[in-house]
Amino acid sequence: MQERANIFKYAEFDVDALCQLASNLRGGKSCSCNPDQIPKSGSFNWVVDVSFHDGIEWVLRSPRKGDEIVSDDTNLSLLASEAATLKYIGAHSDIPVPEIFAYQASADNDLGIPYILMSKAAGSPLQPAWLSSGTPGSCITEEQRAKILFQLGAITWKLSRLRFSQAGSLFDENEEVNVKTCLSRGLLADKRDIADDIPRGPFDTETDYYEAHVAAFLEHVKYLPLAHHCFFAPIPARSDYDDRTDHRAAVDHWNNFVSVESKIDSSYNKTDYVIAGEALLNLLAEWTSRLSTYFAHEDKNRFVLYHPDLSADNIYVDEDFNITCIIDWAFCSAVPLPMLLMPPGLPQARNEIQESLLPAFEDGFRHAPEVILPKEALDGEYMLSWAVSRNRPMWLLARFINLDSEADYYLFKALWDAVATCDQDMLSFFRSMQTSDKYQSIQKELVDEDPTAEEVAWKERRCHGNDVQGLAISRKLTLVSEWSSRYTPACERGIRRNGSVFVADKKLWRWIDSCLKTSIANDEANHVDSQRQSDP
Repeated sequence: MQERANIFKYAEFDVDALCQLASNLRGGKSCSCNPDQIPKSGSFNWVVDVSFHDGIEWVLRSPRKGDEIVSDDTNLSLLASEAATLKYIGAHSDIPVPEIFAYQASADNDLGIPYILMSKAAGSPLQPAWLSSGTPGSCITEEQRAKILFQLGAITWKLSRLRFSQAGSLFDENEEVNVKTCLSRGLLADKRDIADDIPRGPFDTETDYYEAHVAAFLEHVKYLPLAHHCFFAPIPARSDYDDRTDHRAAVDHWNNFVSVESKIDSSYNKTDYVIAGEALLNLLAEWTSRLSTYFAHEDKNRFVLYHPDLSADNIYVDEDFNITCIIDWAFCSAVPLPMLLMPPGLPQARNEIQESLLPAFEDGFRHAPEVILPKEALDGEYMLSWAVSRNRPMWLLARFINLDSEADYYLFKALWDAVATCDQDMLSFFRSMQTSDKYQSIQKELVDEDPTAEEVAWKERRCHGNDVQGLAISRKLTLVSEWSSRYTPACERGIRRNGSVFVADKKLWRWIDSCLKTSIANDEANHVDSQRQSDP
């Protein structure tokens, strides 16, 4: 039996048809596609190289089948929209993006797979250099990092010039680009794309756009898996611990705690997220109202193209850290202007950029129009640059609503502290909501989705194994937190009747770890004393 070629790791396709297509598109120039190459792969797509004999290189990209994040049908829509988006950006700006030569959003073609055939990104991914910063032999300085942010600021301004009258994703129909269904991450990722009762767009107003994303969030937290998301028990962050061993111990404590009574999948945790999601609408309205001051000069075409994943993996640079290409425009869509005016997260979109680099991004955004526009047109652009410097709440909101975090509690608290105008602090707000008839009723409705007693017991055994001490600590913490009685009338509560909402945060894990270390030290000291007393 003939061994399968490396190139077919993810899908079989007609390599000869690919080479024939590429050759025809370049006027008959010869090319090849090495069958021994192993396709590069990301979360959604795989890629192989096509090499012309004159040194030019293209890439073929195709969706991975059986994606756990979105359905196969959604992946095909993402492919078609990304191709249309790249063609539009290439025709209407000088933003460095791959050139599209051909694409097919179905397998009904000579190659036998859906694909995009495009130019290969010049330069190298920024990721390795960016991650080396601060380490011995680092190949990127703080000045070079600032240079990257300055260029990203200019690219963001150029995207702000690509305007549309509706929010949604771009599709190419009969050589004309139109805004259609919105393929943003917030409406699609983690199987939100197959959920019912979520508006998909295109959206005529900012309010419609935001409400659709909140609706998708609420549908997710009620009926889709929450993975590691436990609102009042955020995962311990590595940055909060100097020692890796201490961080590992904190994560173990967290795992033990959330496994008892299957907290993540419980109706109590889901209802916590429902409260947060419905509060987002008021926070959004408040924040966008404040930002409206900066957009008073804008026309009705206030929807702009937004790349939701400007991560270091998708930014290519040359040896002097000039940006040579921005790749991976899947999930790109026309969004309300405030969504665009956020500094990117680096190295990944979920990482907040360090504060010292923000001025470089703002300077790049402010400088870009000075190169292109007449002086009398700059005032409005300067107003937008002021919005960029004040738009952290929108970054917080985007991370939270996409569940793109390991610490949703901290994201929401920061958003609440920055935006909320009511007299209550966040924990008091949640306490009042948990005792309300509305959310007690919602919690009872969601009980049907709770794991069975057998499933809970199985998860506890799998997590704890023979760790009797860890199980005992977690059960006591669960009892003290009154986890299962938070959505009961206040008069029925016990020790936390008049207390604040219980938060299992870094202070708790440090306290537990300290107690355990003290206990071990005492046991060792007692053992030594016992040995001394027993010696003749």
